Amino acid sequence: MTQSRLTNVMAGSTLDAAQLQRRGYLDLGLALLRENPAISVGDNSPIGTQNSFGAGQSFVSLLNLGSQRTLTLVDGMRMGGGASASIYGVGPGSQVDISALPTSLIKTIDTRLGGAGAAYGADAVAGVINYELDDHYKGVSLNAQGDWSQKLDNAAEKIALKAGTSFDHDRGGLVFDVEYRRQAGMLASDRPDSFGENAVIYHRAALGQNTPYSFVPGSGTRYIQSTLTGMPTLTGNYGDLPVYGGVYGSAYAGLANAGIANTAGTPLVFSGNGQTLVPFNSGTLLQGDNVLGIGGDGIALRNYIPIRTPSDRLNLTLLGHYDLTDHLHATWQGWYARGSSENLVGDGMWSSTSFDNALTPNITGSQNSSYFTDGVTNGPLALSTDNPYLTSAERTTIKQALAANGLPTNQFYLNRLNQDLDTGYFRTTLQMYRFQGGLRGDFGMLGRHFNWTLRGEYSRYTNVTTEPALVVPNLVNALNAVETTDGTIQCAAGYENAPIATRSSICAPLNPFGYNQMTPAARDYVTAVERSTNRNSQRDLQAEIRSTIFRLPAGDIRWDLGYEHRREAYHFDPGTYLSGWKQTDGTVLQYGNDAVIPATGGAYHTHEGFGELDIPLVSPSMQVPGAYHLSLTANGRLTYNSITGPYWTYMVGASWWPMRDFGLSGNYAVSVRNPSVGELYSPRASTYESGVDPCSDVGVSSGPNPARRAANCAKAGLTQPFISNFNAYSLPGTAGGNVHLQNEHSKSYTGSLEFRPHLIRDFDLKTSFVDVRVANAITYLSASNLLDACYDSTNYPSNIFCSTFSRDSSGQISSFDSGYYNISSYETQALQTTIDYVLPLKRLGFSEESGTLNLQGNYVHYLKSQQSYLSSTYALAGSTASPKDNFTLNTTWQSGALTAQWQTMWYGPSQFMLQVPSIRYEHNKRPAFAQFNLSLGYAVTRNLSTSFVINNVTDALPRDAGIYNITRYYEALIGRSFQMRIGASF
Repeated sequence: MTQSRLTNVMAGSTLDAAQLQRRGYLDLGLALLRENPAISVGDNSPIGTQNSFGAGQSFVSLLNLGSQRTLTLVDGMRMGGGASASIYGVGPGSQVDISALPTSLIKTIDTRLGGAGAAYGADAVAGVINYELDDHYKGVSLNAQGDWSQKLDNAAEKIALKAGTSFDHDRGGLVFDVEYRRQAGMLASDRPDSFGENAVIYHRAALGQNTPYSFVPGSGTRYIQSTLTGMPTLTGNYGDLPVYGGVYGSAYAGLANAGIANTAGTPLVFSGNGQTLVPFNSGTLLQGDNVLGIGGDGIALRNYIPIRTPSDRLNLTLLGHYDLTDHLHATWQGWYARGSSENLVGDGMWSSTSFDNALTPNITGSQNSSYFTDGVTNGPLALSTDNPYLTSAERTTIKQALAANGLPTNQFYLNRLNQDLDTGYFRTTLQMYRFQGGLRGDFGMLGRHFNWTLRGEYSRYTNVTTEPALVVPNLVNALNAVETTDGTIQCAAGYENAPIATRSSICAPLNPFGYNQMTPAARDYVTAVERSTNRNSQRDLQAEIRSTIFRLPAGDIRWDLGYEHRREAYHFDPGTYLSGWKQTDGTVLQYGNDAVIPATGGAYHTHEGFGELDIPLVSPSMQVPGAYHLSLTANGRLTYNSITGPYWTYMVGASWWPMRDFGLSGNYAVSVRNPSVGELYSPRASTYESGVDPCSDVGVSSGPNPARRAANCAKAGLTQPFISNFNAYSLPGTAGGNVHLQNEHSKSYTGSLEFRPHLIRDFDLKTSFVDVRVANAITYLSASNLLDACYDSTNYPSNIFCSTFSRDSSGQISSFDSGYYNISSYETQALQTTIDYVLPLKRLGFSEESGTLNLQGNYVHYLKSQQSYLSSTYALAGSTASPKDNFTLNTTWQSGALTAQWQTMWYGPSQFMLQVPSIRYEHNKRPAFAQFNLSLGYAVTRNLSTSFVINNVTDALPRDAGIYNITRYYEALIGRSFQMRIGASF
């Protein structure tokens, strides 16, 4: 039932269409992140590194509790989820991709904090966000805007045409909207100093540097265990190498260990054209880390990070309503959205000793698993010293090094980042169909007036990802090159192609020495097109009836009863490439460096009965001292889920206004989130993960109880300092869903104080306290989480998570088994304060033409935000991604045709890393940061308007910008930017 200002018992805030247009947002998720501090960084957005099964998607998260715990509604009804059913997707749940929503049709975005499961159903654990559309618009409006940065990049544009009309003497209406948005891409290399190769990040202290800190901020980090041109090595087996693998030994004397060196002991690498072996400058070496160096010739990995995903979106929307009679009304919506997003760059396929075991040439010509060793497909390239692409000088140097180390001289190995073969590019295309409609009416019976509603929704969301992918068996064939009698270079005879189509089926020899030295024919022979599809559908039917029981002195007691049936189905098809190469013995081998990913699918349905009761106890007309208004509300919902069975959710609340100037309200709610299809049914499959080993020298003194962690690591026989490969390299393990998952349960408390003094007209100040506690939370425990859960526990080594991973004889992580568990709990306590004040300046003695000042602010402070499992607690708030304090303040002045807004976005002090000792990171505490934006609007004529926006007016950049969360600090990282809009309306 609709609540008034006096009867509302939920905390939250509202964002309106005027502010969305004033700021010119292209993505609603980013709009909410900027305008509403209760919004936390979601699982995915168009900013930063993308997931290949959901590039460009925009998910919204409330209160650091995850987007899967935030319910999305459109005009009060659900919308189909956009998350992939695969465990390798962006997020675990049924969260909605709001990048598919038309921005120009939004009327308001209403956010309510705290559990709302009884009112809206499952998933409203952290809260609910309702997008209300303008379905009664009349007229025609055309808006076009363009965005660009001060450095003339980061271009974007939006064109929107909205037309609405009434018909049949205003009994009905139609609104049609077409909107096209396009955003150009940006790479970290476009901002080398703030985010790219020269950005400041944390790294270990340099050799000889006297500092108490384990990690210090610095610029110019380079990866030194491989190169783009190729680094020849003596061995291809990870186990033969010193700690961390690669070419350097533990002494870091600049001498080659597994690498091939010149007479001065300096490792050699291939030149850019592959014609010579040149000394490799490893830059400044670091203490306890031979993976990175500062400066030198190593690979600037940060250059392979996207800042903004290039994307385009087309929305076609039709809204309608018609009054069939005075007591029967129809509404309908038809949506179509199509778009694409591209990941322009990644670090592609590695061929590296650090991934263990070499890619062996096809010597026998037999098509079997001899292409692979232990299923690993991205080890170093194993090459013949007679490879015809080697010059005689290179061949001599390599053979001499092999002989000097007592090794056979017919084969050597090559560490290489194959950026010229695999750039990390992929493209995701989405399509979304959505239909919503219903009838509502009223009638009288038994002396009562009844209102009823019947409505339904169906949505189908599909995304398809395509990307070039290397086929390793073909790559091995192409690397096994020989020189024929006529002097040409060809693939060795007896090869057999992999049983998957590549761009060319004709083997062409591939030159791996140097950068970009292979022919187009060789690239085509080793490259297939990977195509995966995710298809989600949702059907939702609702019936509702409302009336009154009897009338109290304060008003009618109102009731509402309803029934809802919902069905959700998710299906992920990995396609031929990711399904892998099935062997006769039933095993499946991967074709390239991507692990074999199984298909995932499933569906569930619910039957839900719900009711609500509103009881007015005191109304303003009663003139009761100390009670200007007093009301109670309660609602409950009984749900049967086809997977998890029946359960109750409910909410009770009260609103008390002692006088008309201020009021108190609050509620207590119990809500539920059901496990999603992906969390339940994702088959177990291979995965690669890295992180921080809690028993390593950089992890042992961290965590919620460093002493307990250190003691447990000592019990494991790991002596310090212990250098863990897990900290530097992705290691193989398994991951999958869990069919035994149960529902999450949350309890939430909210309390609000609202101040609306009648002596200060148009002033509204509201402060709310929100406490959300989630129990039995479904959590993906990664390898890092499993390790932490084991070594931070009070019952090591008998707790169950110590059996989910194993270590080899040297203590290195050798396997793990990740997945979903009902294991953790969350608690968030937050204060939100909103202010809205409209002040005509004539009240201050200025003239009528001086205009009106509007002050709107939204501030959130986290008292607590944490996740707990196995008696250990981990902080979620206080980092640069989620500062404990955050506010947005909009000061808008309007006079006649001119509008100006000054926006302040402020992020409080934060830390780079939470729950670490004070000497772990130098300058771990980061100062507060403020950014300012200016929006100017002018109505040129009655029908023509224009606006101009300057984002980051002062060109502010946080100190050591590279360590800051890119989604949160995006505008600061790209620098000052601009936007211009021209609009016409009739």
